[in-house]
Amino acid sequence: MTSPFNPFRIDWNDCTFSQWDALLARCKRPTLLQSWQYALALAKTEGWKADFGIIRFENKPVGLVQVQTKRWLPFLTTCRIYRGPLWIHDEIPGEMLKLVLRMIRDRYHLLRGRPLVFHPELIDSEAARKRLADTGFHRREEGYESVWLDLAAEPDALRAGLDRKWRNKLHQAERNGLSVEVDTAAVHFDWLMEHYLQDKMARNYRGPSPAFLRVLHSLSAETTPPVLLRAVHQGRPVAGVLLVRHGAAATYQVGWNGEEGRDLRAHHLLLWRSALWLKAQGHTGFDLGGINETTPGIARFKIGMGGQPFRLVGGYV
Repeated sequence: MTSPFNPFRIDWNDCTFSQWDALLARCKRPTLLQSWQYALALAKTEGWKADFGIIRFENKPVGLVQVQTKRWLPFLTTCRIYRGPLWIHDEIPGEMLKLVLRMIRDRYHLLRGRPLVFHPELIDSEAARKRLADTGFHRREEGYESVWLDLAAEPDALRAGLDRKWRNKLHQAERNGLSVEVDTAAVHFDWLMEHYLQDKMARNYRGPSPAFLRVLHSLSAETTPPVLLRAVHQGRPVAGVLLVRHGAAATYQVGWNGEEGRDLRAHHLLLWRSALWLKAQGHTGFDLGGINETTPGIARFKIGMGGQPFRLVGGYV
């Protein structure tokens, strides 16, 4: 049977960092895990290599997809896609999307010695699940959940969009005599990593290693370095957050809040100042990081900023 005409193609590993970065900057909702710097950091710390694919429609670039690969045996290479493909404009129509998914399925397949774990950047819906099933993918995991804050509005409108209780706690923080330091040169990086690692061990949650974050920071230092914001009270740092920037967006990557910081509502002030700082730098979106049912307090806190909660379609093989 003749294959249907496909106006799409994917050009693999035929681009430079600057070309990839420029296309990522044009994506409406870029994700950290599809950035060039993230791929290099994984290569340096965990041995994953990356295939960089530019998706073209009739020769025009319309999307990106980055695939992490690691060879275990001469005939077996594990492959994974997290939070891609990304689209330069709005998501392409469903039947056209299936053409792209089929190309990815054909390239990364167990029969080719390249089994794929696929966590697509698709909002969960019956239609999205069906498109993946129609192109040969099988669902294995629930989807990632987070909150996306659109930074297009003016600061007054962003503040008005805060949940009432969240806004009241921000008022308290602003009256508590806290100052906020903004650091893009990693001056306080070790300070935050020490507290983050202690908190991670005490509460037993998953998160990127300090070694990975340090490499990621160094790889981004000359373009869009991560930014660390620290809340200080009477000369003492009481809370901190690390934001990683990618394209026109940023992701809340790490946060720490001590007992004094919690009493002073320091995290409310830090997240609010983070949004204002990102907006001033020209960023248009803020991914507030993962939420789940096991930490309902964190989910309420992030949703209270007025962002849009979302759930992705899940993990597929």
